[in-house]
Amino acid sequence: MSRSLLEEQTRRVQKLLAHPASRQLIRYIIAGLMVTQFSTLIYSLLVLQHISPYLANVGSTACGMLVGYVVHSRWSFKGGNKDSETLQLGRFLIAAGIAFLINSFWVWLTVQQLKLSPLAAVPLMMAATPVLSFLLNRYWVFRAA
Repeated sequence: MSRSLLEEQTRRVQKLLAHPASRQLIRYIIAGLMVTQFSTLIYSLLVLQHISPYLANVGSTACGMLVGYVVHSRWSFKGGNKDSETLQLGRFLIAAGIAFLINSFWVWLTVQQLKLSPLAAVPLMMAATPVLSFLLNRYWVFRAA
């Protein structure tokens, strides 16, 4: 790769990272992956202990919400919202409730309708749900600056 091409690529990355939305997305992806893996680990461990997939989803969602709020409010979307902590937390709980309903749909679809293993819902929980969650968190919960 030529030096000028490398310099051009570096400028493009710097320009992209100059936008707050890009930085938030990168932080959200990193934090979200960790929170999602944590939640799906809890779900998987509960299912492997013969807990109902629906109860496992409730437990894993509750654990993920606690960790997720702290990480996203303090790091992923820091400085974006000047609303009160109570209002922000309330919005976060609603957004997390929506994500919970989506994940519950994945469990229902894979376990009840498709008659698959309860673990079959995990890839859907890790891939599809986070996209909507980012949009809700950026534009409503933590209100992008």
